[in-house]
Amino acid sequence: MKKFLLLILLSGISALFADEVVYTKNGKKVLLKDNFTWQYAPDQKPDPNKKITTGRSIVKSADQTSVIKSKSGVYSVYYNSAQWTSITENHEFAEFHFVNESRTGNALVIYEGLEVPIDAFAELVLLNVTKTDPDARILNIEDCSVNKVPGKMVTYTAQIKGLRFIFYSFVTSGSFGSLQFSTFTLESQFEKEKANFEKAIAGFVLN
Repeated sequence: MKKFLLLILLSGISALFADEVVYTKNGKKVLLKDNFTWQYAPDQKPDPNKKITTGRSIVKSADQTSVIKSKSGVYSVYYNSAQWTSITENHEFAEFHFVNESRTGNALVIYEGLEVPIDAFAELVLLNVTKTDPDARILNIEDCSVNKVPGKMVTYTAQIKGLRFIFYSFVTSGSFGSLQFSTFTLESQFEKEKANFEKAIAGFVLN
């Protein structure tokens, strides 16, 4: 059985900090001390390098006619088969994997049945990435909706095996669970691929 995403994301925190960090149901950060006491974490000062913009609506296009449905029945992904190919090999976390026609970009869809506080979701994703690259950082967070499902578009950068990647990911969560639709490519290719990445993400539909 697949491990829960939230537990996976939180499992790396204790290796990075002396205190273990958990989140309450409403997204409040709590520090669990080694002496069995706890306290609310202080609010972090805004990062001047991180932009937070207003929301917008992203919708599926007419040429996204091929569809793959989640085993859970919770969601479907519509895509243009002339632009993206569905890869069938198994992934440890991702339910779906797509590669674009030029093989310069990838897309992964990760779904879990647990609801994650949406305001904490982006930071939790980054914490998981910092286990591979401690210098990974968020470049932008944008409130948006995909086919009327509210969430956040998170752009972050990380180095993997000496190569710098940029990830462009839609994250959403609710009573249906939590989902991360993540597209990525090399930093040098990102501006060329961004519009196609967003179009791929537009194929996400909550059933």
